[in-house]
Amino acid sequence: MAQSKVHGIISSHVRRGLKSDRTEELLRAGQNNRYITYMPGDPTSKHHHAAVAIELSQSHARKIRDPMTAGTILDIRVLSETTGTKVVILTEDSRGRLTKMQELSPSTNPASQNLTLVYRPKSDQYPDGHYDVLINNQPVSIDGKGKSCLFHALARGLKPDDSEAEITLEADRLRRVEADALLSHPGQWEPFIKRKEWTQAIRGGEWYMEEGAGPPKKKIKETKTRLKKEVGKIEFYKNWKKYAIQNPGTGQFINADHQPPVSSIIEARKLNQNSKLAEAMLEVATTSSPLKSSLVQNVHKNHGLELPTVYVPKEVHRDFPSTKTGAFRKHLAKAISTDDVVGTFKLTILGSMVRFRLKNNQNFNVFQSSAMSKTRLSTFEMSFQQHSRNMVQNWFNLMKGKGVMTNNHLSTITAWIDNKGYNNQNDPHRNQVSSLL
Repeated sequence: MAQSKVHGIISSHVRRGLKSDRTEELLRAGQNNRYITYMPGDPTSKHHHAAVAIELSQSHARKIRDPMTAGTILDIRVLSETTGTKVVILTEDSRGRLTKMQELSPSTNPASQNLTLVYRPKSDQYPDGHYDVLINNQPVSIDGKGKSCLFHALARGLKPDDSEAEITLEADRLRRVEADALLSHPGQWEPFIKRKEWTQAIRGGEWYMEEGAGPPKKKIKETKTRLKKEVGKIEFYKNWKKYAIQNPGTGQFINADHQPPVSSIIEARKLNQNSKLAEAMLEVATTSSPLKSSLVQNVHKNHGLELPTVYVPKEVHRDFPSTKTGAFRKHLAKAISTDDVVGTFKLTILGSMVRFRLKNNQNFNVFQSSAMSKTRLSTFEMSFQQHSRNMVQNWFNLMKGKGVMTNNHLSTITAWIDNKGYNNQNDPHRNQVSSLL
């Protein structure tokens, strides 16, 4: 409880002081990482959502038995606890010196053995990161082990004199040992697995998960053709995360924009717990119907994994009112809280325009600094009408049967989009957004 309160205070300062969603995401990634590393575990704990705990443990156990699944800090923690091993993780600093990055120890019993790993961050040599092991204060390379480099490093550290064939068998055995531990004590490991998933859902969160090496993937480069192909796609945020991992480099020029923003949906429920629209949106966000209130806190922590997003150019995304203006997000939250369906989606669409289109007498980015900036803006605006229409239709489909969004609502909003009401300078919703910039 104390840790949660401290994290809340720190996050609040970050939001007010730095006004950076990116910084806040990295802060959450670091907090989740420290929880996995240091929070004591109780083998006798029984989570009040037993079915959830069992499902999470079974899912991760299945993955970790697969030699194509890379190990992370979570797997080190489980094996540290299970084998009674203190594991120190070193990494090289800017001068090439080995410095301590993490230290994991069993929380239930004193460590019976010590082991030191050397983590190699992502680089040209190690596109996905890599683990070696320190034996007698000398780094021992773990070469050509692909996704199993972490488990081979652990096996070599535990049995330094074994042959390569024996180490391969030991690495496989460690995967099974971990899987059995997860299945034996699902209540103990459920919060750790959750935080691992939350961290992987955060842009940049992989910095904190320390995955082992995998086959190099060719990075996707930004081109006019690629922009045209990606911009305007409607996808759940969880699918975007998978797509970005499978297509490295995409996140350098494309962002997945939550429409409406996650914070507005959560704030709406705080403003009015009887809001049917806020409840329906949170049912989508938690995949629970009726809404399970206990799951709402996860929507913020995992940044709305189950919510739909629109793919937009990264540079353009940085200049949306929904990205830049806290007052806009609060105004949108109020519309959601009062069950104003038409107003909510009109504001959502206006909040996903570049600011100079809404208020051109300010010093806003006009995207003329380079040919690529012009291309990004042009591609986005050519897609705007259609992807706004698709976004509203998608929400209508997701909330069908919840008694919130009617066919009349959909027709009214769609007609407004078709008539480009968002460009009408006499439109009251447009004027509301403009006044907040």
